Amino acid sequence: MASESNSKSKWTSLPEELLDSILDHLSSTADCIRFSAVCSDWRRIAYQNYRNLSCDPRRCHQLPLLMVPISDSSTNTRNLYDMRRQRLYDFQLKVPYHRRCAGSSHGWFIFVDDSYQVTLFNPFSGKYIHLPPIRRLFFEKRIRDEVDEMSVLPDFEKYQYEKKLRVFYNDGEDEGDELEQDIEHEEEESRGPEFEPERFHESEYSVVRGVPSTNPEINPNGYFLMVIYGTQSRLSFVKSGDEYWTHIDKSICNQNVRDVVEFTYVDRGLWYGRDIVYCNGLFYVLDHLGVLLSCDVKTNLKVEKITGLDTLHNKWNHKTYLVESSEGDLLRVIRVIEDEYRYGMTIKFMVYKLVEFCGDPHWTEVNSLGNDALFLGDNHSISVVAYDFVGCQPNSIYFCDNCDDFYYCGGPNDIGVFNLQDGCVRRHYTLTHSQRLMPPSIWISPTFL
Repeated sequence: MASESNSKSKWTSLPEELLDSILDHLSSTADCIRFSAVCSDWRRIAYQNYRNLSCDPRRCHQLPLLMVPISDSSTNTRNLYDMRRQRLYDFQLKVPYHRRCAGSSHGWFIFVDDSYQVTLFNPFSGKYIHLPPIRRLFFEKRIRDEVDEMSVLPDFEKYQYEKKLRVFYNDGEDEGDELEQDIEHEEEESRGPEFEPERFHESEYSVVRGVPSTNPEINPNGYFLMVIYGTQSRLSFVKSGDEYWTHIDKSICNQNVRDVVEFTYVDRGLWYGRDIVYCNGLFYVLDHLGVLLSCDVKTNLKVEKITGLDTLHNKWNHKTYLVESSEGDLLRVIRVIEDEYRYGMTIKFMVYKLVEFCGDPHWTEVNSLGNDALFLGDNHSISVVAYDFVGCQPNSIYFCDNCDDFYYCGGPNDIGVFNLQDGCVRRHYTLTHSQRLMPPSIWISPTFL
């Protein structure tokens, strides 16, 4: 027993400078986990090291891993897959939610339960953060459930009934003129694609995208979470400690949106958002028309239109992402799905960079990511410096399915890497039939806190 105690004390008495140096040379996620598991002192050093490195938000200090269902169809554990080594790790994550993740960022998953409450969960630390429910999703569900009964009512009675429901489920906010919108919602091309209700029968698909401003572990009292939610993919955000979500629509945008000219869809709220990224202290949002918005949520909400309408991703087989490069550039990445049949596999990507010339911001296509590698999917889009990680391919895009692939393809199975230099897509992890019936795979950046 004495020899065991002496051996343990030798490990714990190693200089912190030496342990920091060891951590700096560990590129394998599995090695970092093993380091943290040696003893409580080493775990404390790993925690401090992570916090120090997190001060540089543009650098990813652990390569994202792909969380995939395990082969025995377990509902509360997941595997981690390393795309570099093309193998599964020999340990599993405890994930108590048997449902799709609405997002993944800084090692935290975003889940939405059947009461539309949003929960952040860190599978590495086991910590939970419970955020308020998005009450407007109750309104959408109520309308959906009662659509048959409402269809037989005269138009005026339908209007009055929906108006009553909107007030009841609107978190006590006054939507003002937005309540005057027509119940039938005329089909205008500028309002976005036709609503496909089967996508939103499950609460786990009611939030399409979720992105925090920072790691809640690092700044527990000062982070924001912005989401794209609901049948019309609207925007909302919440600050840590808030009791209600703030919805970005006409009730607040009339006074806070710059350049409202030609921005008429603000009259019905900011609809059909496609992706969110947080960089340079602002949230950036891209909508289905190609309009890029910046949202300053730190004090009084300020929304500014950065670019106007375009046609870069106006086809049904285009998916679009926003990501900040390692150099701080804002990138717009368009994923192209094969169009031989609807909801096929990824065939290529196109990358654009936001540049400004004579005060006019616009997107220009780029043919190379340089040393960067991107990780895209339902997660907060991530860029890493590939040379920081042995085996990571530079000038490449690692991808997995998005949430809207799940219903139509019989389960997610579009996982691979695209190289911009040769234009080739290479498939990696292939899900079995039983795994495809489980919640979709998603990228996650380990934190080991």
